[in-house]
Amino acid sequence: MDDLVGTTSNGFNYTAQYDTAALDSVAWAATFRKDGIYRGMRHGRVFDVSNLSNPDIKLAVMDDIEEIWVKEH
Repeated sequence: MDDLVGTTSNGFNYTAQYDTAALDSVAWAATFRKDGIYRGMRHGRVFDVSNLSNPDIKLAVMDDIEEIWVKEH
């Protein structure tokens, strides 16, 4: 399991974890905060990762987190 932290383009901070899952994928879960206040949690999955390096998998997870959260807020 790997940890990551980031900030979405609309200003929410998140902490997340991701791990290898079935079907050539990684599953992730992220908790979001704005100004230190809990704002929600989301989870998702990124597929076709077997040919990606570890840094590229991390970027793919971060991109998926951004897309999931920003489209809702």
